[in-house]
Order: sequence, then structure tokens, then C-alpha cells
Amino acid sequence: MSHDTLVAIAKTFGLFWMMGFFIVVVILAFRPSRRAAYDHAARSILPQADQDKGP
Repeated sequence: MSHDTLVAIAKTFGLFWMMGFFIVVVILAFRPSRRAAYDHAARSILPQADQDKGP
């Protein structure tokens, strides 16, 4: 196996792995069932007085 062959395999495998990882992250990030947890995490760093005022 030559160096060029290994580079081609690594580039191809890396591309598909990163595309698959991106798709999984996007699916997990935009799941409607996780919206409440993400909203809670987004607001958890705000002081308590700001949370009572509302939008």
C-alpha cells in the first residue's frame, strides 16, 4: 500500500465520518422533545431576578 493510497482512504473515510457526525449532532440538537431541556440550559446562567420578568 502506497502513501498516496493511504492518504486517499484517510481523506474519504474522514469526510464520511465528519458528515455522519454532523448529521447526528443536527438531529440531536433539533429534536422537539429536547426543547424544554435546551431552554432550561440557556436560561440557567441568568440571574434569578431576570427569570421572573419573562420575555
